[in-house]
Amino acid sequence: MSAATPARRGLADLPLPWATEREVARLARILGGGNLRALAHTAFHALPTESNLLFTGYVDLRSAELQESTLLTTPATIGELPARDLPDGAAALITISARGVATHLGAEARAAGLTVEPLAGETPVAGVDGDRMTALIGAYWGSGIQITLARGAIEAPIVIKIKSPAQGEALVTRIAVTLGENSSATISEEVIGSHVGRDTNSGATARALLATTSEVKLGKGAKLRLASIQELPEDVVYLPVRRHDFGANAELQIAAAQVGARLVRGRIDHQLTGNGSKVRQVEVLFAGGEQLHDLTTYSLHAGEKTVGDLLAKGVFAGKARGFVKGVTTIPRSGRGTNSYLGEFGMLLSKTARSVAIPSLWIDQPDCERAAHGSSVGPIDQNQIFYLRTRGLTEAEARRTIVMGYLEPVVAELPLEEEADRLREVLAAKLDAAFVAQSSAAASAA
Repeated sequence: MSAATPARRGLADLPLPWATEREVARLARILGGGNLRALAHTAFHALPTESNLLFTGYVDLRSAELQESTLLTTPATIGELPARDLPDGAAALITISARGVATHLGAEARAAGLTVEPLAGETPVAGVDGDRMTALIGAYWGSGIQITLARGAIEAPIVIKIKSPAQGEALVTRIAVTLGENSSATISEEVIGSHVGRDTNSGATARALLATTSEVKLGKGAKLRLASIQELPEDVVYLPVRRHDFGANAELQIAAAQVGARLVRGRIDHQLTGNGSKVRQVEVLFAGGEQLHDLTTYSLHAGEKTVGDLLAKGVFAGKARGFVKGVTTIPRSGRGTNSYLGEFGMLLSKTARSVAIPSLWIDQPDCERAAHGSSVGPIDQNQIFYLRTRGLTEAEARRTIVMGYLEPVVAELPLEEEADRLREVLAAKLDAAFVAQSSAAASAA
């Protein structure tokens, strides 16, 4: 092999020049957690990218060109935002970017006792011994916050804005959320690019990395509504890891949308250990061009009479690919579980690809429900024909079908303003996909 010929990369290779013991030691000196970081560093280099044998055929990280990236370390202190930055109707605003963390707490948040503090370096990341991307964050995080609501309720949303780093940079950050007994809150998360007007279709590779955790602990009877909309530029690799630990009768309603980024590899873990705990999760994926969205949800129903209702719908255009996977586990302790896992994909072009793999592992016969469903396919031509007989053009019919397919998921967003904004984002991306498809067809002719 000549010096000018780059070495071929494996599908699961993730080149990170800063994933070294020296970098772990440097971060430990600044932020603490040396022993925990060292264990996570060892796990990152030892674990396979996909440890679940069901899913090893669905890994492809080749578009992540991070071999020359630089790991960012942001200031350990939290800055104060001006009051004018607080969005209308929000209780608090938290921004996380390459410049650091800043926040502003409104009157309702202050009155309820909401706190936002730097995350202690000795705070462990659960799951580092079993998942490589979790280990990556546990070893190399350079920014972290702890959001705590010990008691009471906050009706207005807590807005968290996460901005991606520039090309050639990597931002690894942790967000820990703790709700005390019988407390309740709403979190609205926006994951966006760091530069307004930046080209969102900048090529087939991504040279910026944003890796985040959302580590949620819900006390007995606590209730959290969480909405997340990801609109990153398509020159970013996005690695989100979410873990939710439930106390007795705790409830989580989560709605997430993955629209941007060149490569998304995400994992969600629901640990339903508290008796009577509940989670309702809806997820939208829309990938076009050469985007790849790879998402897996794990649910453990360890408590009695727990409820899990999980639904994911994806739309894929151009040469996009979607890997949507899920595992629901019901051990012997999970008596009375009520669980549903649904994963569905719609293909808008002949070159788009998607897989949906819902899986159940059940060791408890006394379940109220343990069901799953999946399908992947193109738009139903009979539906197009029906709408055309009602006066719609073919383009209008296709648009109506796609938006209607996604609407049951979009409508589950806890804030109507966010649902409306997501509808606009999805409609704009759909129109762009149809234009690109028409142009490709004209070129081929």
